[in-house]
Amino acid sequence: MAKRRLAHMLHGDVPSLFEAPLAESESGDVVLLGVPYEGMLVPDRHTLYPPGSRPPETFYSRFGADEAPDAIRRASVIYSLEHEGGGVAAELDFVSLSDNLKIVEAGNHTLESAEDLARQTSKAGGVTITLGGDHLVPHPLIRGLQQGAARRLGVVIFDSHLDLHPAPPLWAGSQWRTLIDEGHLQPADITILGPRGVRQSPQEIVFAREHNIQVIPLLEIDERGLPTILSELTERMSEIEAVYISLDIDVVDPSFCPAQKYPDAAGMTPREILTVMRKVTSVVPIAGFDLCCFSPRYDEGQRGALLAARFALEALYACLGAKT
Repeated sequence: MAKRRLAHMLHGDVPSLFEAPLAESESGDVVLLGVPYEGMLVPDRHTLYPPGSRPPETFYSRFGADEAPDAIRRASVIYSLEHEGGGVAAELDFVSLSDNLKIVEAGNHTLESAEDLARQTSKAGGVTITLGGDHLVPHPLIRGLQQGAARRLGVVIFDSHLDLHPAPPLWAGSQWRTLIDEGHLQPADITILGPRGVRQSPQEIVFAREHNIQVIPLLEIDERGLPTILSELTERMSEIEAVYISLDIDVVDPSFCPAQKYPDAAGMTPREILTVMRKVTSVVPIAGFDLCCFSPRYDEGQRGALLAARFALEALYACLGAKT
């Protein structure tokens, strides 16, 4: 009879991400966590609702990012590390992830405790893979990572919006500017891939241009080609010590993932995003990854949750490369 084990469950019917072992401490090569935070919401073009409130739900006003971590965990069992005793990665020449990385699941956290966890993980030489939450989530994580092990950190952001508003400083539209103002990031080390549509503000565009933030709209990727973009991106990161990847799910074409807080038609394909992630992390070690703004209440057949889990798995692949 096969040996039985106690299932790695966080609470109720929610398994750990990839069915990874639950953390007995904050140490590990890779620490998986969720930050089920829904901050300020945008009900219309002129108004912000404070954290904890709910505007009338319309197509413009969507919410539910705080429900995302558990939904993605449920879908992630398809990528369980229990498969063949360790999660054999076909894309990595059939290497067992569990045999080469200490991977632990640290459960759900507040913004404050996520920052503490990131600081401890970074200090110990580990990497965080985080399920948001709205797009303020990378703010405490990058703060913590830089406090734990200060380095020149590059950031590759997949997003259909710039998120460079000057105020308020702690919401999902200003997090990158706040991290710059706090001294944790240098503007020239930031690349934003995939902006499209008309929900961009002139002051954000001016700030990006004046501070040498690299912004690559979707049309530029189409016209110049992904290989050219990747070549320039890796050259730009030549002096970077590590890279943090932040993925706002609204960068993805909603035909692949309709479960977005702020959907915008005709986005990037999942394969394009995976290609960029692989290229960037092949030349610079990964420091952390987050996926944000996924809203399960709009998911159809859980295909968005499955896609989100696949992106997190790609970040896990990158951790193996960083270790070797």
